[in-house]
Amino acid sequence: MRRRAVPRPVAASGLAALLIVVAAVGWLVYADSKAGPRPPLAVGDRIGPQIDLISRWGAETGAVTVALVCWWAGRGTGRWTRLRSTAVAGAVPYLLYDAASEWLARENLIVPELAAAEALRWGLAFTGPAAAVLTGAAVWTSGVFRGRALSLRGRLSLAASGTAGALSLAVVAMLDTTRNNIGNAEGVFGIARSTGVPLITILTGGLVYVTVARALHPVEAIRRELADITDQSLDRRVPVPPTGDVIARLAETTNDTLDRLEQASARQQQFAADAAHELRSPLAGLRAQLETALRHPDSVTDWPEVVAEAAADVVRLQTLADDLLLLASHRATAAPREPVDLAALAEDLVREHQHLPDAAGLRIRCQAPAPAVVHGNATRLERLLRNLLANACRHAKSEIEVTVAVGTDGSTVVLTVADDGPGIPPEDRARVFDRFTRLDASRTRASGGAGLGLPIARDIATHHAGTLTIEDAARGARLVARFPAGARPVG
Repeated sequence: MRRRAVPRPVAASGLAALLIVVAAVGWLVYADSKAGPRPPLAVGDRIGPQIDLISRWGAETGAVTVALVCWWAGRGTGRWTRLRSTAVAGAVPYLLYDAASEWLARENLIVPELAAAEALRWGLAFTGPAAAVLTGAAVWTSGVFRGRALSLRGRLSLAASGTAGALSLAVVAMLDTTRNNIGNAEGVFGIARSTGVPLITILTGGLVYVTVARALHPVEAIRRELADITDQSLDRRVPVPPTGDVIARLAETTNDTLDRLEQASARQQQFAADAAHELRSPLAGLRAQLETALRHPDSVTDWPEVVAEAAADVVRLQTLADDLLLLASHRATAAPREPVDLAALAEDLVREHQHLPDAAGLRIRCQAPAPAVVHGNATRLERLLRNLLANACRHAKSEIEVTVAVGTDGSTVVLTVADDGPGIPPEDRARVFDRFTRLDASRTRASGGAGLGLPIARDIATHHAGTLTIEDAARGARLVARFPAGARPVG
């Protein structure tokens, strides 16, 4: 992964803050060397005038210099972003230089012969790097690079380092008010303010940044694996860290989701293959029938019969296409939701089926004495009942009974369609709800369907927060659909 380059204002501001510290301590060391050899004991002020000059104008000069560098390096950015970054670039070194100058002045009062050496050591080892890092970080967070938001690691590091630095500064300031002016207390508190607080801030931020980076490493591994998963590699899974925390649970949930996607993709591929197979056979038969009639018209004695047979095949194909379309779309489209009386719907459909050719010779009874209202789509609930009746008409010997009743507690509506046909063996009761499933020829009364009626009915029942099952019966098949009374459909 390609790393983003550090913005110019950030690098330029940090470098300017560092160079100003280096220049200041270098000037003090040069002034100390011009004062002659160092005496063994403190006998006089060697670089006092230079320290006074730094204390009087050093912080202001350093702040203005760093701000000008930031302003120059930030050209091309927005006006307000540039102003904000410039202000931050000047404020941070001002606070650091002011604390360092105060400490240096106190140090010169105690050990004037070592003031220059101490300034060089602390300036190059701590104050300079701290000024560079803190200034650059402050400019970065001020939004100089077009106001982009910080990452999670950056936000946590900024919050932790800022809090640690503020608390450390408050503790030092509190102790500074109670210090004893005897001995080297002046120097200790000066170092704490000018070096200790920035050092704590930097170390805290860096430690949090590294810790968060390591903690988020499993998330990055999960992201990389997900980025490589396509519809051709749904069998791949993301790594699960052995931590047992929220990241591990995220990985487990992701793998569970991938399992469901893989299963759904496999079902979709199988469905497409089955649909192609089901469509191929009637299309091939229809084509062969028409081509034979066209190639040998003299052998055809009854053209109306040929056309009628072709039309019947087209009707079966159209019915199959409608069923496939319903299976593919009824979950993806929002159906109207309204109160539907299943009892009235069942009575209407039973009266209609009594006059259909498929029900010739059959007695269809309906028992729906009371209103049984569910909340859903009337068209789809009608399709469910039609499919159940069509299935019963196809396999019944002489009688079909439809009942609709409200449960004793009033919370469910039960729809039952029973026939006196050969029944469905217990080992096949789950399989008949699979798409394109047909049982043996003993259950075929006239011509079998495409094997989509019961799967469509179960999908509709599930869509309405209900169930469709096959229950034991003294004879024949008994299909039972249960719906929550007045419940809204799911999805």
